Amino acid sequence: MRLGHLRVRLRNSLLLALFLHLPIFQIAAAQTASPPNSVSDAVSSKFICPIGARDSGQGPSPGVVIRWCEIEQNGRLLYHGPVWRWYRSGKLEGKGYYINGSAEGVWPSYYENGHMSSLGSFAEGRKIGLWKYWDNGGRLRTEVSYSENGNSRTDYYASGQKKDVGVVTRSGKIGKWIYWDQSGQEKASCDFGNGAFSVSSRGCQIISNELDPKGYSLPIAVGSINPDGISFVSVGTQVFKFRVPQGWVADVTAGRQEGVPLVFYPKGKAWRDSGANMYVRVLFKGGRSFDQIVDDDKQDFEQNVEEYREESGKDGHLSRDLPYRLKSITYKPLIETDLPFSIVASNQVFEQLAYIDGSKEIVLLLVLTTDSNQNLDQSVPPFQAILHSLH
Repeated sequence: MRLGHLRVRLRNSLLLALFLHLPIFQIAAAQTASPPNSVSDAVSSKFICPIGARDSGQGPSPGVVIRWCEIEQNGRLLYHGPVWRWYRSGKLEGKGYYINGSAEGVWPSYYENGHMSSLGSFAEGRKIGLWKYWDNGGRLRTEVSYSENGNSRTDYYASGQKKDVGVVTRSGKIGKWIYWDQSGQEKASCDFGNGAFSVSSRGCQIISNELDPKGYSLPIAVGSINPDGISFVSVGTQVFKFRVPQGWVADVTAGRQEGVPLVFYPKGKAWRDSGANMYVRVLFKGGRSFDQIVDDDKQDFEQNVEEYREESGKDGHLSRDLPYRLKSITYKPLIETDLPFSIVASNQVFEQLAYIDGSKEIVLLLVLTTDSNQNLDQSVPPFQAILHSLH
């Protein structure tokens, strides 16, 4: 997933929380839905839409390979109830379940020959606990235990012998990984730590690219706060310090699920509340120049929003002689649905961006995102204070 698209996902989540928070809970309380909570319930479940949901129609049939239940919420269509898929042959591909657009319960999936391809559980749209994945011959291929801090993964050869064991995040492999050959002999033991710009062992470099997921994680940005009101973003051995402006709160946990190490919001509010929010994201250069990073991020982002407008600001230098570039942008987000289309939100988003050339390896992106021009104007002074506190 490209960096610009990550920003869209973060901002869409913010906007949904701002404008759809109460209706979501009202609907959840008003309607009854029962996701399957055991394998037997999921496998034997019948297609029945919950109260208030609309059935898309019968399936499978010629040209129909999916059947779902849906509800309309503030102009959006959301899956609500069972969602089943079939191959064009009519063989069952999988049984899913949603509550107000969020994947829930136990989900079995199948190959066309009838063998199970995967099995595990969702909660609030995220995979949780142990998931198992098989090949089309019914042999266990991979097991993954999902958690917020990294997913413990074990891969297997067709013989059942372990191939590798380790922890993987959304950005790649971290921590200790052990690799075996098909006879059970250990090939390599590699420690990728909390992500690395380089791996000293040539053997581990080769091994890390042999299997899926390929490679290892780039350094994972980690946020921290000290009692003096100084917040930190650490990327490998590099540490960047920001001072929290008066009237604002720094938080290093609220944005964790979006991969954001540090967020700011006004005192008395919470992350993603209406008004104004700020966050710091790390962009990896990967051999590109600072100018290329800024241009690529803009191009990626423009593809995922509507009515994008940009007003360039000034370039400057911060302490440690770090170059930065300011931009003001407005746009309407594309809100993803569980159906094969997105809709354009009616609300406008107003943002101020600061790209900071942090090192030869990374760019820091400081974003102020608001729901009105007035909130943007009021929040620019603390945004500037955070930017110029960087050292």
